Amino acid sequence: MKQACKICGNKTRIKYRQLYDDRHGYPGRFDLRECVSCGFMQTAPQLTTREIAKIYSKHYPRAKISPEQVLAAAKNIPSKETIEKKGLGGTCHLDTKPGERVLDIGSGAGYSLAEIKALGGVAYGVDPDKNAERIARKLGFKFHLGFLHNSHFPKKHFDLITASQVLEHTPDPVRLLIACKSYLKPGGRIRMSFPNTGALYRSLWGKAWLHWHVPYHLNHFNKTSVEIMAKKAGLKIRSIKTVTPNLWTVLQIRSWVSQVRMGERNTMWDTGRVDEKKIEAKKDWLKSLSLRFLPMLEDKLFFNRILDWFGRGESFVVEFRLC
Repeated sequence: MKQACKICGNKTRIKYRQLYDDRHGYPGRFDLRECVSCGFMQTAPQLTTREIAKIYSKHYPRAKISPEQVLAAAKNIPSKETIEKKGLGGTCHLDTKPGERVLDIGSGAGYSLAEIKALGGVAYGVDPDKNAERIARKLGFKFHLGFLHNSHFPKKHFDLITASQVLEHTPDPVRLLIACKSYLKPGGRIRMSFPNTGALYRSLWGKAWLHWHVPYHLNHFNKTSVEIMAKKAGLKIRSIKTVTPNLWTVLQIRSWVSQVRMGERNTMWDTGRVDEKKIEAKKDWLKSLSLRFLPMLEDKLFFNRILDWFGRGESFVVEFRLC
């Protein structure tokens, strides 16, 4: 079935066929369609809003996270030097200033909300995952279960609205940006991060690129599509850059090493550990050896900073302002 580009409305064509969920075991295969005009890509078929809420509650590994874990993590907010060194600039809520009201879209397990509070901000969250609601309520955060456009939060209320690695999950990204406008105070800012299909690593890994992440990632942006999206939403781009978390590079290799079949859950995404039995079963000593040395690379991937400088990093970080 033909699909129009959800950003510019032009025709799309299939770029990659038959991808599947190689993290959490959601069944089915999906294609990636690329716009012939702006280069935006979209996953096909697209999940409905109801399906999205269901799969995040069932398939994403948040059910076992405790409020105590969330609070403990907020005590270890990285320094500016660490953020720069490890490519963590895409964690948008770390831009919180004391006294600001901050709304984090896709607040997930609540780590972001706890960190916003630790930075001196007033934290609000929105997420469709019922597991996220459980944690947020226990910790006393202001939280809406669902999506921003039907939230109960007051309009023109927030100094900062953030969405770290969320826009790619959103059925209608233009609609989300328009909704953000109505909740933003005059002079406020919207800060978002999401994968960059213009990344060098995307070109190198092709169909195996970590950030296709079907069917959870519905949208796949390049710079042109970001600019068109902002214009359609009535926002201006104050700044746009790319960042490459060193951890992502490590995870890309580990994910390739620990490949699973369709319908299987990759335990690496639950525990951070690769199933060594599967590696042994492959009898591939090179892959097994690489797993032991990969963690050592995280502090030494200086090449990633070069990619970021030239705009070929893995993730966009975009700050939008009201026109």
